[in-house]
Amino acid sequence: PAAPGPCPRRGGGEVAALRAMGFSQEQARRLLGLQPRLGPERREAVVAQLLLLGLSAEASLALLERSPALLRLPPERLGERAEKLRRLGLDGGR
Repeated sequence: PAAPGPCPRRGGGEVAALRAMGFSQEQARRLLGLQPRLGPERREAVVAQLLLLGLSAEASLALLERSPALLRLPPERLGERAEKLRRLGLDGGR
């Protein structure tokens, strides 16, 4: 019988998706440790918004480690906030 806990296949798929977005193996694992009950689609959508804003994978991870509640924001809301920042000229990771 399988041991209780998260499905290793699911975690591996999430790591692979985050690696494809530019995160290292270690960064992906650290990111998965934030808000562990969060669905992979939500995590990837939030991370994608940060990357589209111009943040690097390293800067995105640092931001989410400082403010993990960002992962609970609906991606649409985070997208709206990112758009406001772009209109103010705060893109490219600045």
